[in-house]
Amino acid sequence: MVNYTIIEHPLVSHYLTVLRNKNTLKPEFKEALDRISYLLAGYVYSNLKTDEVTVQTPLKKCKGRTIKHNVVLLPILRAGLGLLQGFSALLPNVSISHMGLYRDEESLRPIKYYFKFPDVKHKENLKVIILDPMVATGGSSIFTIEYLLNMGIKDINLVSLLCAPEGINAIDKRFNNIQKKYIKILTCSVDEKLNDKGYIVPGLGDAGDRLFGT
Repeated sequence: MVNYTIIEHPLVSHYLTVLRNKNTLKPEFKEALDRISYLLAGYVYSNLKTDEVTVQTPLKKCKGRTIKHNVVLLPILRAGLGLLQGFSALLPNVSISHMGLYRDEESLRPIKYYFKFPDVKHKENLKVIILDPMVATGGSSIFTIEYLLNMGIKDINLVSLLCAPEGINAIDKRFNNIQKKYIKILTCSVDEKLNDKGYIVPGLGDAGDRLFGT
């Protein structure tokens, strides 16, 4: 099974409940999304590699640690932008990539219309964090993961608010055991199911529409 973790924290549960509530207005929705993004970032960043350094304090020299990983944030447009705040604020020197996808109405397959990625020559310390708030069918996440694997990237973290079991199963079936070693899914909840329109149940509706007021 693909490696996935449900992030459990009282504040994660609190803000996720605010996001689920259909009566939460757009300003409060964005505020809750920003705050939960800090909690998710703190969890994901806890696994970053570090290097030992020596610094001079006002009193004497001491040993400390600096971040070794080269981190790239990759929000899937457009809802993924809602999770950027915490991840970019806690680690300001990250690079920010973007993946733009839309779903073909006939084949229902994701179609790429935009992709931008920093020029990374050495990938051994590269960690890519995909931000995709809703992993429903898993189509967009699978496309993005596959794209990154084909680029030779071997440390891929998919961060979401909610996953449907169908989405996790689709990701699990798409990739072989070697590829799965490079993939981690981190989410706040695995919900019950998808409905016949492809929405996560109970879910929180369309995250992009609620965030941007469309």
